[in-house]
Amino acid sequence: MDKKKIAYTGVLWIFKLLFTVAIGYLLYMQISGKTAISGLTTLLKTVNSVPQLLYLLAAALLVWVNWGLEALKWQRLMHPIERMSWLESLRSVLCGVAVSMLTPNRTGEYGGRILTLQTSGSLEAIAMALVGSYAQLLANISLGLSGFAAFCFVFAPVAAFTWLLPVMGIMVVLGVLGWLYGRVNRLPVSLAQISWLQKWQHLTRPLANANKSALWAVLCWSFLRYPVYVLQFYLLLKGFGIQLSLTNGWILISSIFFVQTFMPTVAIAELGIKGNLALYFIGFATSLQASILAAVFGLWLLNLLLPALAGLFFIVVSGNMRSLFRQSSKYTPLIPQS
Repeated sequence: MDKKKIAYTGVLWIFKLLFTVAIGYLLYMQISGKTAISGLTTLLKTVNSVPQLLYLLAAALLVWVNWGLEALKWQRLMHPIERMSWLESLRSVLCGVAVSMLTPNRTGEYGGRILTLQTSGSLEAIAMALVGSYAQLLANISLGLSGFAAFCFVFAPVAAFTWLLPVMGIMVVLGVLGWLYGRVNRLPVSLAQISWLQKWQHLTRPLANANKSALWAVLCWSFLRYPVYVLQFYLLLKGFGIQLSLTNGWILISSIFFVQTFMPTVAIAELGIKGNLALYFIGFATSLQASILAAVFGLWLLNLLLPALAGLFFIVVSGNMRSLFRQSSKYTPLIPQS
């Protein structure tokens, strides 16, 4: 066997081992001794009615819908770089979830997604991952704002001027961000015209081949993911015995996600932050704090912990991480597509 290949294999497995140990240790530290776990196990023993079981089962099944939609987004965005099946796209997304557990605001997800790609120049895929996150951020803030504005009006009535002007300001910003999103495929051309940014131009080349139909499809899937995530949380709350109308559920849960969007955090510590927010907002509808925390932990378990463990498995068994060290591939001329 070639010495370089032996050295590469050794370094790769050392990296995988260290990464696995780090993820495993942080996950253990996150869940060990958590009162939410004991509360969850206690409440699960009290779930003895068919409707409650169905609520919890439905929430678990929606994990596939949630990450399945994200896989569709990634598959469509990656067309200019690498054609992949939906399952391959899902595997790549789950690897991103695993890496994101270690980084602030899940920024590591961008790099994690490229670990299993087959193509050369896979660093350029980070630009496409950023576009997907951009679309999801637009959806999260837009729909979350609707719930938070309703919360200010219904549950915490305050003078209109104290929240109406900020809401209108955010809507204006969203409009500008939406306009810029529709023109993101012009970014490579813009960078080419700025001398001190030209050295980064090659990383954005795939954006020039992303037509508007692809961009808007990704945005639509992002808007679909949001109600799926809200519905998951709502079903978990119902499954743990909290009586909450669908309308109030949307208002309170959207308010949690809206506020959380603006809070810097690490995915590994997200459980505590979201727990405190949930206790505050859902507390306007119920005093069952144990049920609220159990629902929060259940959501974290279903949408982050289990996908992260699946992604960790794919990283360990993958042999394609050498694509990180290949040279960038060449793309067609920078002509933004309509």
